Amino acid sequence: MIPFILNWFGMAVHDVTAASDFYNQKLGFSFVKDEKYGPWRYFQTRRMTFELFQAHHDRPKVNAWGNGQALRPVILVRDLSAAEALLRDQGITHARLTSEFGSKIELTGPDEIRWGLMESPDVDMDWAHPVVGGIELKASNLHAQKDFYTRVLGMTIEHETDEVIHFKKPNGEAWLRIEAGGNPTPARMNEEKPAFFYPIWISYETSDVKRADAWIQQQKVTTLCPLTYHEDWKGTDIIISDADGNAIQLVQYGKPSDR
Repeated sequence: MIPFILNWFGMAVHDVTAASDFYNQKLGFSFVKDEKYGPWRYFQTRRMTFELFQAHHDRPKVNAWGNGQALRPVILVRDLSAAEALLRDQGITHARLTSEFGSKIELTGPDEIRWGLMESPDVDMDWAHPVVGGIELKASNLHAQKDFYTRVLGMTIEHETDEVIHFKKPNGEAWLRIEAGGNPTPARMNEEKPAFFYPIWISYETSDVKRADAWIQQQKVTTLCPLTYHEDWKGTDIIISDADGNAIQLVQYGKPSDR
């Protein structure tokens, strides 16, 4: 099995400037702006990298997590009540939730995209450089998603019930949690930038993207964009879809050798 590390997510919004102002001015996220790449922001988050892009104009409307948005990033905060007070002071729509993993908050950002906030008392809290602990995924077919993320991407199950599967990687890497109850996402094939049709997509880094590509072909996974080297950001990737049609990037930074 080729090692894959979940460490990045992209977000596609219809107004990058307004969205970046929201995350920077209301939540305090620090970001890098470089217009040579077009409408784009690189936020200086920790554990998982967060980048903001211009959505395709036909990107579906987000109605809720699991309805138009399959993937929900989760920020770790030291004190959930203090985080809730910040959201209230900034006039940010949010709701307190409970689950078997404890209390959490769901906040609503630009384009109705949802985030989770979860309490972690030991986290080094810094809103300029927040810790994104992992990703929550709503699945229309929990069994099929379990098979995809274990068999294809090699993730290890830490906790499982009839409604939730929690995967965790070693050494403090980001986790993935899949919950039942989502809607499938139509896979966007044969598009120039297929991931930009999704509100959020995730990325797994690999040290050998050519081997990863061969592995993916053996698994008969749907490929949204074939193996491609990108001169502008010096990386090689494949865009595939999971069992529900969500976009996933497999990437190696730098140009792979020809061996």
